[in-house]
Order: sequence, then structure tokens, then C-alpha cells
Amino acid sequence: MPQQRLATRKCPLIYSLLLMVTFVIFNGCSQQEQTTGNSKETINIGRLICGGHLSLAVVENKYQQDFTDFTLKTVQNHNWDDVVHDMKSGKLAGTFILSPLAMQLIRQGLDAKIVMMADRNGNGFILAKQYKSIEALKGKKAIIAVPHLYSQHHVLLYLSLQQHAVPYTDVTVVPMPPRDMITSLSRGEIDGFVVGEPEGNRSVSLGKGWMAAISPQIWENHMDHVFLASNTFIKEHPQQLQELMNSLKKAGNFIETHPHEAAIMGEGYTGASAQVFEQVLTTPANWIDYSDMIPSDAHIQAMAEEMVAMGLWKDIPNNLNSYTDTSFIQKATALHP
Repeated sequence: MPQQRLATRKCPLIYSLLLMVTFVIFNGCSQQEQTTGNSKETINIGRLICGGHLSLAVVENKYQQDFTDFTLKTVQNHNWDDVVHDMKSGKLAGTFILSPLAMQLIRQGLDAKIVMMADRNGNGFILAKQYKSIEALKGKKAIIAVPHLYSQHHVLLYLSLQQHAVPYTDVTVVPMPPRDMITSLSRGEIDGFVVGEPEGNRSVSLGKGWMAAISPQIWENHMDHVFLASNTFIKEHPQQLQELMNSLKKAGNFIETHPHEAAIMGEGYTGASAQVFEQVLTTPANWIDYSDMIPSDAHIQAMAEEMVAMGLWKDIPNNLNSYTDTSFIQKATALHP
């Protein structure tokens, strides 16, 4: 009898334990299936703090939900060498990048193509206040900073000096991260800089230097930043790339029609207050432009010719038309003109 009573007391306990184990196993498997079923591949896209990358900020804020089978993750770097490293290592599927640098990387053998322009124009030439004009640089051996030697900013500096009869050899060009330029100028370490907005406009608002020229005055509608995609991304994930291009084109249209809202969305991307960057977006209207994102053969050819003229390249490669794949942005433009 005592043994029978003991067995009777144990049975409910064993039964309860079995129920709990069954529930945990079943629920665990169910949760794993649910997570797996809803999981999306993460696509890493590179960027820097720069107004030319504003369309990516708008995508993150407004159009992230448009992606059907992937999640966009932006990877912010602080210098272009890190961006190059991340592209070469395969960490990034693509990146926003300086147009001459993208062309240089492709020429050096990087397995990638330029698939869209991020913007046109969008840069400023800042000089220290002791220089009253660009012509005043003549014979002074001034030090001018640019974000990278293979940058549209370097090309713009070269052209601006030509336009004002200042020999290119009269200045020393130094590469410098944009975030360091204002401080370096205020310390007297450099005499000026050419940079993507809003850094130039921000320096003026802080009373550090003056705006000697904006890029539409130097080379109107020049190719600025571009989107460089790995050929692996292009070939193996064309649907994902197309969705991303569609959203970036919509974002460009939004910036053009809603500059105030776009400037607010982009504060973390531009490194400046919305008030400062809204001025860049609107005054004058062509200071920076996001309406045309197709990198034409003419754009690539023109940049290549300037790179040869200033000695960055010895010649123009025969396969220059293979540096781009415009099919994705052309489809996006047809959807969102």
C-alpha cells in the first residue's frame, strides 16, 4: 500500500514534466521555423558623412519597407581607404564613392561597375580669409586639401586654378578627411579646401573661410559621387540591386521636391544641421542635383579626360565603356522619372 500511494503521487509530477518538455521542444522548433521563414538577407552598402549620399538616408527613412527579400544595412566609414578595403574584401555589396576613385579601382582590376550617379555638382571651394580671390593663390605655394587625390574635388581644384590663371604647380594638394578640414583651416595648417557639401557651407556658417566657388561655377553638371556595385552583387542578386536602385531613384526625386524634409532626414549623413544643408539644396537650385542618376558614357569620358590632363592617368583605357552598367538605373528612371 505505501508503494502504491507513492506511485500515485509521482505520476502527476512525471506527467507534468513530460508536458513541459513537449511544449518547450514544440515551441522551440516552431519559433525557429518562424524566424527562418521571415529572415532576410542583409545587404551592406558603404557610405561616408557626405551630402552626396543623402538619397541613401532617405531610403533608410522612407523606403526600407519596399525591399521584399533583403534588409539594407549602411556601413559608415570615416575615410576612403576604409571604403576601398571593405569593397576589396567583399564586406560591401556596393558603396557610394568618389567618381574618379571608382574609375581608378576598376582600372586597377576591382571586379565592380558604376551602376548609378549619386548626385551632380554638390561641392565647394573654400579659401582662408587672407586670400581675397582664387587669383591671389598665384605664386603663394598655398596648401589646398581635397578628400582624396582620386576625387572629383581634386579635378575641380585643377579646373578652377586653370580658369583663374593660377598654375597648378603653385599649390600643394594634400588628401585629408573632410571632417578634419575646418579645424585644419582654422589652425592655419592649410590655406583652403575643396569638399562635398555641406562641409564648405558649414565652414562659412562658422566663420572659417569663405566660399570662393561652388562646383556648378567650375564644371556645371559634373559627375560627383557614384554608386559602385560588385560584379557578384550585379550577377547573383539582380532583383535586390534593382529594388535598391528603384528606391534610390525615388529618394532622389523626394530630395528635389521636399528639400526641407530631406535635410532633416539627412542630418546624420551630412554632419550638418538641416538648416545648413537645406540651403545647399535650394540656394542656388543647381548647387547639388539628384534628378539625373544615369552615368552616361559622356560623363565617364569627360572625367577620364580631365584625369589624363592633370596627370592622374597616363591615358584613357580602351574599355572605358565597360566601367558602367546603367541597365538598373535606367529601369528605375523609367519607373520613377
